[in-house]
Amino acid sequence: MSIRRSLALAGAAALASSLVLAGAQGAMAVGATGTPSAVASQADKASRASLDLSLNGVPGTFIAGGDAREFTFKIDNRTKHDFVFIPLLKFKNKAGSLQAKDLKVQYRLPGGEWQTAVVAPDQSGEKNSSVLMMLGTLDSSGNPVADDLLGVNRGKNVPIKVRASFTDGAPLGRAGVVPVVFAAQLDDSTHQPVDNGHLSCDGGVGFTIKAPGGKPTPTHTGKPSPTPTQSQTGKPSPTASGSPSATATVTPTEKPTEKPTETPTGKPTDTPTEKPTEKPTTPATGEPSDSATAPAPVESSGDTSGPIDFPVEPPVITPPPLTPAAVDKAKAAADGSDKALAQTGGGSNTTAIAATGGAVLVAGVGTLVVLRRRKSAQQG
Repeated sequence: MSIRRSLALAGAAALASSLVLAGAQGAMAVGATGTPSAVASQADKASRASLDLSLNGVPGTFIAGGDAREFTFKIDNRTKHDFVFIPLLKFKNKAGSLQAKDLKVQYRLPGGEWQTAVVAPDQSGEKNSSVLMMLGTLDSSGNPVADDLLGVNRGKNVPIKVRASFTDGAPLGRAGVVPVVFAAQLDDSTHQPVDNGHLSCDGGVGFTIKAPGGKPTPTHTGKPSPTPTQSQTGKPSPTASGSPSATATVTPTEKPTEKPTETPTGKPTDTPTEKPTEKPTTPATGEPSDSATAPAPVESSGDTSGPIDFPVEPPVITPPPLTPAAVDKAKAAADGSDKALAQTGGGSNTTAIAATGGAVLVAGVGTLVVLRRRKSAQQG
């Protein structure tokens, strides 16, 4: 094969490689943008100018008196503006009997150490029947402080590790946790708040607090509870499980056996067998059983959490002072975190792909220039 033909093939291969890399970069950019519906959804969220909150990895069960269990509180900024915020978590059980003494919450900010959350004063109608935990500190008056402000720039997110535990005296049964933030949007030019900020919360996750040993509180599973057999004297025999709260209550007039009982004459009675009820009795924790209008929730299988199946009122707190110094500090920390992430390669790798594609393109062009000059010299 001639040298001229070899150089031509090498140049064509270099150009083809550069086009492939450029196409890959374009495909990655499209993938990051998402489908039209996803783009529309992001545009809607941006127009509302509010942060997206989510809880990931919340376990389906906590053991009263057991070890702390971990999950992630994520604050996502999908708007077109930067924000400062203070994160909070609201805990409540279905009976409304959960108190601050019943739980302990710790948190860890990105790159930080574990810290203990504090109980924030909730001025809503549920201030005595729920627990509002602030992932920060309080001043001498019991209100949030400005130095606890965190920053999250547009298109970024802040994941906060959380671990929670419940004391051995915590009320058993259904409970839940709701993510909350006090947030203020920043002006694009001055980087100072455009207003006094506001509280917002998104959804929540439900779980079950169980007794030590993993014994669940009575929940509706769709299966009838074990029914005690009844002797000829009319006194019910002990239940199969030995737990009165886990079985249906049987009055002396019920005949729960499925086979006809024998009368003293040896002839079977004609009384039809009564089926046991499917609803358990009221749990020993004092939590009321569900009414007919609100059927009891089905407990998730395994350790999977689910949505909260009872209402939780948004909290009300005294907002922290949004001083210029505190806002500047939070914004600078957010900028520094974003810069460090970019330098360590934690962000997108499209820049590296573009650089590689550019280098290959330059090599391809150089090869063609050499080839053309050689051809001109031969013709001359």
